[in-house]
Amino acid sequence: MSYQVLARKWRPRVFREMVGQEHVLQALINALDHNRLHHAYLFTGTRGVGKTTIARILAKCLNCETGVSSEPCGQCAACREIAEGRFVDLIEVDAASRTKVEDTRELLENVQYAPTRGRYKVYLIDEVHMLSNSSFNALLKTLEEPPPHVKFLLATTDPQKLPMTILSRCLQFNLKNMNPERIVQHLKFVLEQELVPYEESALWHLGRAADGSMRDAMSLTDQAIAYGSGKITESEVSAMLGTIDQAAVYELVSALASLDGRALLAAVDKMSEQAPDYASALAEMLSVLHRIAIAQALPEAVDNSHGDRERIMGLAQRIAAEDVQLFYQTALLGRRDLPLAPDPRAGFEMVLLRMLAFKPQGVMDVPTQTLPASSAPRVSQAAPVQSAPAQPAPIAQPSVPAVEQQPVPSLSVPSQPTVSPTPVVVAPAPQPVVVPVPAPVAAAVATPVPSPQPAVAARVIADTPPFDGPYDNAPDYGDDASYDEYAQAPAYLDVPPGGDEPKKPEAPLAAPEPSALPAASQASANPSHNSPPAVAVRTLRKVAYEQAGPQDWVDIYLGLGVSGILQSTASNCQLVDRRGNEFHFVLDENNSTLYDPGHQQRLADLLSDYFVERVSVVIQPGQVTAETPALTAIRLRAERQQAAVDAIHNDPIVQQLIAHFGASIREDTIEPVIWPAAAP
Repeated sequence: MSYQVLARKWRPRVFREMVGQEHVLQALINALDHNRLHHAYLFTGTRGVGKTTIARILAKCLNCETGVSSEPCGQCAACREIAEGRFVDLIEVDAASRTKVEDTRELLENVQYAPTRGRYKVYLIDEVHMLSNSSFNALLKTLEEPPPHVKFLLATTDPQKLPMTILSRCLQFNLKNMNPERIVQHLKFVLEQELVPYEESALWHLGRAADGSMRDAMSLTDQAIAYGSGKITESEVSAMLGTIDQAAVYELVSALASLDGRALLAAVDKMSEQAPDYASALAEMLSVLHRIAIAQALPEAVDNSHGDRERIMGLAQRIAAEDVQLFYQTALLGRRDLPLAPDPRAGFEMVLLRMLAFKPQGVMDVPTQTLPASSAPRVSQAAPVQSAPAQPAPIAQPSVPAVEQQPVPSLSVPSQPTVSPTPVVVAPAPQPVVVPVPAPVAAAVATPVPSPQPAVAARVIADTPPFDGPYDNAPDYGDDASYDEYAQAPAYLDVPPGGDEPKKPEAPLAAPEPSALPAASQASANPSHNSPPAVAVRTLRKVAYEQAGPQDWVDIYLGLGVSGILQSTASNCQLVDRRGNEFHFVLDENNSTLYDPGHQQRLADLLSDYFVERVSVVIQPGQVTAETPALTAIRLRAERQQAAVDAIHNDPIVQQLIAHFGASIREDTIEPVIWPAAAP
C-alpha cells in the first residue's frame, strides 16, 4: 500500500477531532442537535485551517444512516463513502476550474431532483470566489430558495471578492489561524502515534514556520521526518527551514548584555559559517528580546515552550529594561533597512554595533522642584523677607543634565521692612522652566529683594471653559499669591546664552517705589491695602423672571448651563425683545451654520427651568447689534490677556532682568490668572 501523507491520514473525521475553531464547531453542533439547519453555509479563512474538512464532516452528519446529529457513526455506508470521496450525493466542485456560467448552469440542472442515496444532496463549492459574475448571478435564486433536500457548503480564502448578494444568502463562519502552541500540541500527538522520535524545540520551529496553517505544519513535519531519516531534531529542522540556531542568537544577546563588541563580532563570524538569512536572525533576536521584556515585567508569564526559560530569566536579570527596549527598537528598524545595505552581513553587523553605540548611559536629571500630587488647591505660607542684607535670595536654581553648571547669581536690592507671612491658596503650577544666568553678573548684586506679587503670573491655573470664565465663582486665592510661585516659573522670559559680557549696573539696584508696583504687589507690601486686583471676576447673579430683559441676557445664559450644539446657537444669540412670556432672539448669521429649528424648543425648556415659569422662544437669524455671550467672552478674554501682558511688562523685577541679563519677554506664554473680586 502506498504511503499516505500525514495531512490526509490525520484529517479529522468527526467534530471532536478538530483542532481549534471552537466558535464554529459550537454553532454547528448546536444546530445539528436541535435541527436548526440553514440551507447555505460559507466557510472563510486562510489555507489549511479546516474549511473543507468541516464541510465534509457536516455532509457526513447530514447523511449518516443513524440520523442527523453532530456525532456521525463513521461505520455506515454513507459515512465511509464520504470519507473516501465517492459519495454520489456529495458533489464537490472546484470553482477555480469551473468559472464559466455554462458550468454553473450544468451544475444546477440536477438540483430539483431528489438525492440518490443520502438524505440531502450537498453541493460543496471550494474557492467559490473564483466564479465569474455571470456564474454568481445564475446561482443567486437557487442559493436563496433551494429545494428542501439541497444544502450548499461554500468555502473561500478571499470573501471580499464575493458579491454582497451571495454573502447575504449564506450563514458565514470565519475560521481563525492556528497559533504555534496549538500546532505543536497536535504535532506531539501525531508523532507519538506514528512512533517518530522528536525534539520539542524542533516542533516549535515547525509550528512557527506553518504560519497558522495546520496542513502546512503536517506537510513540514513529513518533510522533516524524511530529512532526518525518521527522526526530528532541532539542528536538522533549522537546516531544512534555513532558520537560525537559537544558541547563536543567545550568544549575540549575551554579548550585547556584556557590552562586549569583540564577542559580538565573533558570534556573527561563527553564525556566518552556516550562510544564514540575516533578516531571519534579526527576527529571532526580536523574539528573544520580546520574551526578555515579558520576563522583566511579569516573570510568571514566561513559559518553557522553547526549552529556554532559565536562559531567558538569566538574561532578564543581566540587561536593564531600558536597554531591552532600545535593542528591540533598533533591531526592528534594522530589519526594515537591511535590504538597503550593500552586504547583508555588513548590514547585520551595523545593527548590532548600533545597539552598542546608542546604549543609554543614564537617566536624564529631573528638576528638583516638587510637583503637586493632584489638581486640588494647596496651601502655602509666604516666607517673610529677611532684613539682613548678608543673605542673598536666589531667583532660580538651574538644573541642566550633562552640562557643566555655572554659579547662579542672586538679584538683590537694599533691605525692606519685614512683611508678616500671609497664608494664601494657590493653584498647582507647572514645572518651572529655569534658565542659567551668566556668572560675571554675580558681582553686580549683593542684597535681597522684597517679594512683590504681579497682578498676573504665567500659567498658574488652567483656562476656563468657553463663555463661563469671566463670571464663575473662582476659589479664594487671596489678594496676592506667593512670589516664590512666580519666581520659580518665569516661562515668559528668554535669557540669551552666554557669549557677550553682560552690562553691569553703574550703581546698586534700588528698591522700587510702592507706587511703581502693580496693584497686587502694593497689596503684598502693604497688608492694610486691600484694593482689588487688576482683573477681577464678579459673582454670577440670578435674574428674576419679572425683571428679565435684553440687558440681562448674558447673566441668564451663564445660568442656563447650555451644552452641546445648542451652546453654539445660544451663545451667538442676542435677546432683542420680550413680550410677556415670549422671548425674541436674533442669531448672528455668521455663526448660524449649526442652527436647527428644534433649538427654539430646547432653549425654551432651559429658560422655563431657569425662571420656573413657562416661556416660549423665537429665534431669527440676522445681524446682531449688541454683544452676544460669545462676543462678551471673547472681549473679556482679550482684556485679561492684555492686562496680563501689561503687568509683566511693567513689573520691576522683569524690567531688571531685561536690563541686566538681556532677557526678553515671550508674550505667547503669558496667561492671565482669574482673581476673585475683593470682598465688599
